[in-house]
Amino acid sequence: MMNDNRKEDKTLIWLYPNEKQNDRQPDFTGPGRIHKDVLKELVDAYKEHGEDGNLKLRAASWQKEGKKGPYIFITIEVDKPRVVQEVDEDLPF
Repeated sequence: MMNDNRKEDKTLIWLYPNEKQNDRQPDFTGPGRIHKDVLKELVDAYKEHGEDGNLKLRAASWQKEGKKGPYIFITIEVDKPRVVQEVDEDLPF
């Protein structure tokens, strides 16, 4: 079972300002990585929760300052369906 707080358990992307030659080029580009366990989790989640050929994801980003200047750090993970707990009305509280 993976711990949601570890970087290895997420897809990571680092975006740096792109030295654009024209307006059609992206504003930011950069490297990324996905651990094999995360890839397996994505496939398993698609099999269980995928709809219409899609798997819902969640992303988060942070603006950071690095040795080479500012960059955006992004994490991506499966958007897990929320579990709704049923309330037992017979309970005394």
